[in-house]
Amino acid sequence: MKKIIVIGPSIERTKGGIASVIKGMLDSDAQANGYQLIHLESHVEGSAIEKLFYLFKSLFQFLTTTKISLVHIHTASDASFYRKSIFVWCAVLRGIPVVMHVHGADFDSFYLKSKFKAYFRKTFKVCKSVIVLSNFWKVFFEKNMQLKNTFVLYNAVNCDAFSSCYTAPQNIKNFLFLGRLGERKGIYDLVNAINLLVNNEGFTDLKFYFAGDGDIAEVTSLVDKLHLSPYIEILGWVNNEMKPKILMKADTLILPSYNEGLPVALLEAMAAGKVIITTPVGGIPDLITDSVNGFLIQPGDVNAISSMIKYISLHPKEMTIIAHNNMAKINNEFNSKNVDLQLFKLYNLIID
Repeated sequence: MKKIIVIGPSIERTKGGIASVIKGMLDSDAQANGYQLIHLESHVEGSAIEKLFYLFKSLFQFLTTTKISLVHIHTASDASFYRKSIFVWCAVLRGIPVVMHVHGADFDSFYLKSKFKAYFRKTFKVCKSVIVLSNFWKVFFEKNMQLKNTFVLYNAVNCDAFSSCYTAPQNIKNFLFLGRLGERKGIYDLVNAINLLVNNEGFTDLKFYFAGDGDIAEVTSLVDKLHLSPYIEILGWVNNEMKPKILMKADTLILPSYNEGLPVALLEAMAAGKVIITTPVGGIPDLITDSVNGFLIQPGDVNAISSMIKYISLHPKEMTIIAHNNMAKINNEFNSKNVDLQLFKLYNLIID
């Protein structure tokens, strides 16, 4: 059994896509493929003291663990990268091969604005492989850091967990936003688009659910100011157990983001057979082909969001085809079982 150390945030005490990806790894058939995955929690949501404690605890655990075949490090941008780079260099000094798995939706701007670009390049180049989430990110890393060790590994979803959420679109009135409420995900654009629909065009039979943490107070204030509370229900954060129930409420997922890695929420909604409205940023074009299995609008285009919601609500038969195309694409390309096998093949290439 080959020992793989997985370094990344706690799956119990952090929220977001990286924790979901790590949970998927730990739930995989790793042992059946000859791998023992050991997760070291390098980060939690909490006080500065708690965060430092978990960082040093995981570093101590890593340095005192023996017979490691490979270390798989999950990183985002900002402080996450600098924390994880410590593990990279410790592994290199110990002669342990490193796989760096980059998740940050804004890693491009983080790198381009940094004064330490040489450190980025050196850190990534000592890794045996740098996993990126889409072809967009592969091009970015190869062009800007001259890397030759990138490997595209899509985020994945357990299709069986979401297939029961599908209902054929017939009377499309319920829409869902699933993600952190904030400017980056386009939540304020969505609220303004709903305002256009309700107060300018009289579409008062629609219901919108906002599920996520973040700017809850600010978004609630804007909703109240625009008198939209009868049409928008803010649910707050939903955990993995609650997601299928939330997805069953809606026919369509709306994610009008300004930047993304490869959003897990989008994968889950596609697996549940939901129609998608989103933007062509980050890895999303690898997921969505406009008018084939979803609809792409430009970030910040409030009128386009409003028009697309209206179009979808008026064309349920067309949306049935879109929904089936989504489920087929996820099953064929983003099913967790298939993606897990790609990861294990990468491990084999590096270790052997």
